[in-house]
Amino acid sequence: MSSEYSNDLKIHEIEPVYFSENNRVEWRLPPNKLYTNTMSVMNLGVTKTTTGVLNKLVGVYGTIDRMALMDGNVELQSLVRANEWLGIKQHLHSNRYNENLGSNYCGNRKAVRLGLRDVRVSQVPFTGANENAAIQHGGANGLKIIEGGERDNFGLVAATSNATFKGQLDISEALNFIQSIPYVDTSIFKNLKLVIEFNVSMNNVIRSTQNNGVLAQLRPYLVVEEIVAPDILAGSLGKTPPAISYNVIESDIFTVPGFSAANGNLPNNATPNPSQDITFHVSSFNNKKVNRIIMATRCSATGVAQQNNADVANGVYNSHAMLRQKNQVRLNGRNIFPRNGVDRDMQRLALMADVWGGSASIAPFYAGLAPKAADLNTRQDVLQQGNEVIGTQDYFGCTLAGAKVEDLQFDYGRTGTANDNGQGQTTASKYNADLTIHVFGEVKKAVVFGKSGQYNVVYQ
Repeated sequence: MSSEYSNDLKIHEIEPVYFSENNRVEWRLPPNKLYTNTMSVMNLGVTKTTTGVLNKLVGVYGTIDRMALMDGNVELQSLVRANEWLGIKQHLHSNRYNENLGSNYCGNRKAVRLGLRDVRVSQVPFTGANENAAIQHGGANGLKIIEGGERDNFGLVAATSNATFKGQLDISEALNFIQSIPYVDTSIFKNLKLVIEFNVSMNNVIRSTQNNGVLAQLRPYLVVEEIVAPDILAGSLGKTPPAISYNVIESDIFTVPGFSAANGNLPNNATPNPSQDITFHVSSFNNKKVNRIIMATRCSATGVAQQNNADVANGVYNSHAMLRQKNQVRLNGRNIFPRNGVDRDMQRLALMADVWGGSASIAPFYAGLAPKAADLNTRQDVLQQGNEVIGTQDYFGCTLAGAKVEDLQFDYGRTGTANDNGQGQTTASKYNADLTIHVFGEVKKAVVFGKSGQYNVVYQ
């Protein structure tokens, strides 16, 4: 097409054919049309009877439980636990994207800013907050300290639709099928529809310290670009394409029991650091070709681990670093990594950057564990909101290089730790808590066309 400012495109705002508040929404595209692969769901958001702010990682995406792109009853692609995957995607974008675009799309606070502050003189930190004079000269053996802070803006949630934050979602962020085709041709996919299922709960959507009030999903709409250029329509509309190959995101969950007195392994003064090694067979990827995988470590620790707003930065979307964590992957009877696997924090971080890109989990201290701050100051004094961000977004990722999975096994290990303040805090510690390991993987799929224009959706 000659120009985005020509008459080659028409922008349509499509209202849903079905919308059930806090439950489900569905759009249908008219047949015999040609659309670009730029499609966005707009007006995503919630109202809340008591004012609050959106989850700092996923923002309005926290309401989306499942998305599916279908042609009638044929599923082209679906994504379950979409809110979790969209949270992970915020890490895979660059910090520049999250600062300038991503945070404005979903109302989160993912972007991170860094600055260097001279501790010898009184000054206002770059984050804009007033400095605490009591810690003005502390926190470093040298004269300057690195100060980190999150993006200042955030998504406000209010009782009325005109005051609450409203975001948007590029469909290709969740459904890669859209990216794999140059045009969306509804003369081939005649009954194309987009379905979103919601799970509008406080834990999924709102900052964990504001878990009150009632939420209601706004009515979203779909924005598409129809191609009306005669030359493009003549050459593309109704033309059977070659096979379409794309990656879909599939997932699995396994659990790690906590260190506890009932299990006979609760850390204590005699055995302060018991180890735990567990092996899991993951069947969700059997007989499928898998590229990259990523694992998030969720824990449900309450009590001590959650006091004073500690470690609640991203709520249920936290992926906690564990003490002396070890990861090994065994594919079809062979280990992916030598010896004990990936058993150091920085080794795990480097692997994430290599496999998922340089932006993956690079925010300082988000991955791994941090030592105590110098000069007896707490890490909260040195790193803005340090207690909330240290070790809360620690992922393990690797690639299976498109191999067909016949048997996939994960070896997971960690070490418990005793708390000096007694058994109660040891039991409540996130490092000893029950865990759920959420595994997401890129699985190869294809749409294969026959001579009559019929097609099949198959795993490659």
